[in-house]
Amino acid sequence: MAAKPSQGGSSVQADLRIVIIGNAGDEKNKVVKSVLNCENPTGVKVGLCTLHQCEHEGRRIRVVEAPGWDKVSTQSAENIKEEVERSVSLCPPGPHALLLVIPVKSLSEEPSANDITAAQMHMELLSEHVWKHTILLFDCDEGVEEPQIKEYIHKSEKILEKCRRRVYVLQKRTHIHELLKKIDNLVEENGGDFFIPQAYYELIQHKTQEASAESEIRHRRGSLDSPPSLNKDKGDSGEKKETIEADKHTPSEDTPKINMDFKQFVVILMAVVGALIGSVTGAQNGVSGSCMGIIFGVIVGILLASIIMYIYTHIYSRSYPKKPTRRTS
Repeated sequence: MAAKPSQGGSSVQADLRIVIIGNAGDEKNKVVKSVLNCENPTGVKVGLCTLHQCEHEGRRIRVVEAPGWDKVSTQSAENIKEEVERSVSLCPPGPHALLLVIPVKSLSEEPSANDITAAQMHMELLSEHVWKHTILLFDCDEGVEEPQIKEYIHKSEKILEKCRRRVYVLQKRTHIHELLKKIDNLVEENGGDFFIPQAYYELIQHKTQEASAESEIRHRRGSLDSPPSLNKDKGDSGEKKETIEADKHTPSEDTPKINMDFKQFVVILMAVVGALIGSVTGAQNGVSGSCMGIIFGVIVGILLASIIMYIYTHIYSRSYPKKPTRRTS
């Protein structure tokens, strides 16, 4: 959805998509309440994830609360990875921002190094690309003092380096406007881009490489099929004859040409659109449904692109016939 201007002159997304990730506990739910500005949010359960949405000052905000982790979790690593991947697929085509929540307890003197490491490892289940869209959020209990917050920030230095030092300290729910502004700044910094799950990212890269290889092969074949020009001169009569271009397959100057860059763009565009539509359609069946939807969508998109190219080439080549060659003496 297109961005709209804010009161400060910058653009904000009319449809904002957020995923909240953190360890098990009430902290993520507190952040959900803050973002939605609602004391008792009602969401839809999909697997272990919860999907929320609301309207805020004319904006549609979708928030996915991913399941948390803890030291005594009974979930296997594979199940945790599946649910984390599911969380980003529930706000297609992808979240604009991911909030990594680290709680700051009033009774705790300093953060546990294991907790920080676990947070980093769970984020990277989504791939290294996730840090481009991540904000590290410290959710503070009442009574937490500034030295303790600084200690948490210091202990999280590795995560801050990965997410370009984007950090927000949430102390009061009344600061919701500041948090949304922080998210809007992230979206603007990324040019409105959103996080693409690793499966989609690898699929797009693969299709791009295939299209580039096909383009190179066709270009080489075209070079081999084009014969050289034949220059004929008759010396005994002293008359200069024309240069004959013998390639009858080369279109005339008036014939519209479709270069390989355009073909490649159409194929990739249709494949991406098909993948996104397929992911939305299959998201209700979980990650496996999304993946099957992606594959089916890409196939349909490529077929549609091929049909468009065929129709464009044949209709316009007939509309612009070749001009007869001229003889000059």
